Amino acid sequence: MSSLKIEERFTIDAPAEEVWRFLIDPERVVVCLPGAQLDSTDDDGAYHGVVKVRVGAVTVQYKGSMTFEELDHERRFVRMVGKGKEKGGAGSVMMTMESTVRELDGGGAEVTFESTVQLAGRIVRFGRGMIEVVSKEIFKQFTACLTEKLTSPSTGGGAGQGAGDAATPEDAAETPEPPAEAQAVAALPLLFRALRSWLLNLFGRG
Repeated sequence: MSSLKIEERFTIDAPAEEVWRFLIDPERVVVCLPGAQLDSTDDDGAYHGVVKVRVGAVTVQYKGSMTFEELDHERRFVRMVGKGKEKGGAGSVMMTMESTVRELDGGGAEVTFESTVQLAGRIVRFGRGMIEVVSKEIFKQFTACLTEKLTSPSTGGGAGQGAGDAATPEDAAETPEPPAEAQAVAALPLLFRALRSWLLNLFGRG
């Protein structure tokens, strides 16, 4: 079992309320998470899906669920708990994440994430350092996608887009999933950047 804490912070040139509504809508968030797929939602508010993570030559796929443990619209604060089991393996993952969206004085919003992650299984053998670097790279991709969704006119971002504009199942069906070869190629830059950052950090040159 390996436990790590991940803290991230970024700013975005979009209204705080708009950013908040995006972050509490799993159907919109999942589009910006590499390797994530949302399958179903329970009546009690639990979301079920799959997350695929690649570290080096190893691909680990987790099937699990996520629930909102606390949702405070006034403070724009959310606490989420996710649990998953490795498909075809004995590994598991449990994550508690707290997120806050704060309106900036000069416009835009600041988003903070604090996550505690517990991992068990074969992915642990890569070590805490490599897992943290890959997590940061995934976060970079997520923030870039979020920024594009909320600020690019071509994607319908801006003040006119709210939680009600989430993609429908019909919309998702019209967007074909890229072939496995394309997914593998797209993952290579992520792995190379993660490996380089990990090595620089290991030898104290980062």
